[in-house]
Amino acid sequence: MVGWNVPAEELVHIPEHWMSYPEPNPLYHYTLALLYTAFCFVALLGNGLVIWIFTSAKSLQTPSNVFVVNLAICDFMMMMKAPIFIYNSFNLGFASGFLGCQIFAFVGSLSGIGAGMTNAFIAYDRYRTIAKPFGGKLTSGKAIMMVLVIWAYTVPWAVMPLLEFWGRFA
Repeated sequence: MVGWNVPAEELVHIPEHWMSYPEPNPLYHYTLALLYTAFCFVALLGNGLVIWIFTSAKSLQTPSNVFVVNLAICDFMMMMKAPIFIYNSFNLGFASGFLGCQIFAFVGSLSGIGAGMTNAFIAYDRYRTIAKPFGGKLTSGKAIMMVLVIWAYTVPWAVMPLLEFWGRFA
């Protein structure tokens, strides 16, 4: 092992800049692991409930709530990558290897960009509701089409670094 608990063969994936900092105290790693375990539990439970309730209760199946469900899916996905972070933290660093890093970054990019775009579409929906109350109402079809646009925009930005076509994750 060479500093930061990184095997020598994995150093090619870590920019030199990050290796110039002192290795953190193991207590910080364990604290982060415990915090993220709690965050993961609460977020998966909370977002899982939102997805379940909003998709099963007919009264909540409105066009605007399509965005709420999509945001909950993005947040759920964001926490699905937490076990990799928790595992690495309990192992004091880069324990899941290059593949774990790629999965962590890809899912984080996918869910992060998707959540940001969903928030932008929620803001647009709220703007239209307030500024043009008698304008055309958002239909379920339009809302679903907007969610498809969100994912059509999001997926390439997450895939390009994964395939090292444009940038790279690690």
